[in-house]
Amino acid sequence: MTIKAHALRAAEMAGSLILLGCLFAAIAPSIAHAQGGYPPDGYPPTESYPTQGYPPPRYPHTAGFNRFEPKYTFSLFLGSRFGGNIAINTPNVDYLPISNSFNWGFNAGARLVPHLFAEFMWNRQTTTLSAHDIPTNAIVPLTDNAHLDLYQGSLLYEIWASSRVRPYVVGGIGFTHFNSQGILSFSDRFSYNLGGGVKYLFAPHMALRAEMRWSPSRTTSSQTRFCDPFLGCFETSINNHAEQGQANIGLEFRF
Repeated sequence: MTIKAHALRAAEMAGSLILLGCLFAAIAPSIAHAQGGYPPDGYPPTESYPTQGYPPPRYPHTAGFNRFEPKYTFSLFLGSRFGGNIAINTPNVDYLPISNSFNWGFNAGARLVPHLFAEFMWNRQTTTLSAHDIPTNAIVPLTDNAHLDLYQGSLLYEIWASSRVRPYVVGGIGFTHFNSQGILSFSDRFSYNLGGGVKYLFAPHMALRAEMRWSPSRTTSSQTRFCDPFLGCFETSINNHAEQGQANIGLEFRF
């Protein structure tokens, strides 16, 4: 099986996990409500409860998950980064495709307000850079040891934060460091990310985490002709981007 096939399979598995987690989180409250009122018949009257004036937890073994709100999080992950071309304006080569391959890294977060976290992400992809040769229409490998490192600051918001299954949305900005082994004329470029995922808390201080992100990186610039009915036609500069996606799964520590 090729690297591309592995990467696509990883992306499909992560996407399925995220969709299943979101579906479970959406229907769980309805199932719980359908099981009947609380407290059930046979409980002592309300006035006999302790001073807090409400019945004991319906599910005592999950009470710790609902009460604990972490100040910090740290997660390790691995997965796949896929897609992306680097535009090159030369007579014989028009772009450099970035091969799909595995990536890995970590997220370090701090709670800003309940359920909202600021995170720093470092993510490394070791991949092959190739060249698209225009005369032959062939893809020619240039190096199989290119490193693409993402350094991103993001905001992450947990949805339905009283449940063990916690979908979230995430987005941020930063830069990508291109270590191309001397092939590219640049190294650091602006980049950003948008995505979402789901966490499953299997212990009060630990969670499984799966996510997908769209993470474009600015690469080169080129000239294009723009025509306006009032201003006429003129040449203008545009920024090209390596349009990459990623699917990751990892373990999060909450403390």
